[in-house]
Amino acid sequence: MASKRSKRSLRRDEGHALRMEIGDLARAAAGSGWSRLAVRRTQVGGHALTSVTRDGHEIAAEGMDEPFQRLRELSYRADAGTWFTYELAFSPGTRGYTGRVDSSAPPFEDMPASAALAELTTFPCEEPPGWLLSALPTAAPFALPTSHRDFDRLYGLPDYLQPPPPPIHGELAYVPATTMTARVFSHSQESGSHTVYLGEAVDPEAEHLLVMCHQEGYWIAREGMHGTNEGVRSITLDGAALRLELTPEGADGLESETVFEVRLDLPPETIGELRAVLPGMLRRVAGAPELIGF
Repeated sequence: MASKRSKRSLRRDEGHALRMEIGDLARAAAGSGWSRLAVRRTQVGGHALTSVTRDGHEIAAEGMDEPFQRLRELSYRADAGTWFTYELAFSPGTRGYTGRVDSSAPPFEDMPASAALAELTTFPCEEPPGWLLSALPTAAPFALPTSHRDFDRLYGLPDYLQPPPPPIHGELAYVPATTMTARVFSHSQESGSHTVYLGEAVDPEAEHLLVMCHQEGYWIAREGMHGTNEGVRSITLDGAALRLELTPEGADGLESETVFEVRLDLPPETIGELRAVLPGMLRRVAGAPELIGF
């Protein structure tokens, strides 16, 4: 059975990064004041349509062709092909998303024969949908040379390190973290490096936050070494709460919202130690976040 950490790490792949990129492009096109933002992409071969809807009204948006094309490549499976419809929905005040991806229903009422032909030469599969075969100008071109590459492999990585391909059918959801509770605190110093550990429990699989400094650099991470060394605007110690304010890029690195709070379920003397240690670590590094309340 996969550990909590390994399950979490599955989210940190190129497919997730592409969905976040699409969300940022949609938000930039929508401006402010919206309550729901939806993106829908339909594609067969080179025939594609992207729509962005802001509170029920379609708006213009640019730059989405490349990330959606890359998502089709990453999702490709030799036995099942890739998706034809991709939908994402975003809400204000969160970096999260929900969505749906479909690899079976026809995405267009009128399918160009050239698009069907291009689809099966680029993404050949064992059992193409009937509607795709019906749209072909001739029999399915299984004997034709294809332009398919091994899209979902990362060069040089062994199989067990390969990220899982994004889904081609089913529901999507990403809920960034907003809070954690720290019941364990430790500080270590070795060879010019400082590390502060805040964890929910004395367990390597438990939720935790690391702040690491070495020479003039720093790294802040959740749940392992996935994190950020930039995009942390400020760190505030407010009573029994440690609050991080992040840029969108920093938040995506931590898989959190742009404000992430650590509730300190710690003795007062331990919070006092944190108050003394953290500024001494961060004030000597380049590009350190602003420290408030220390």
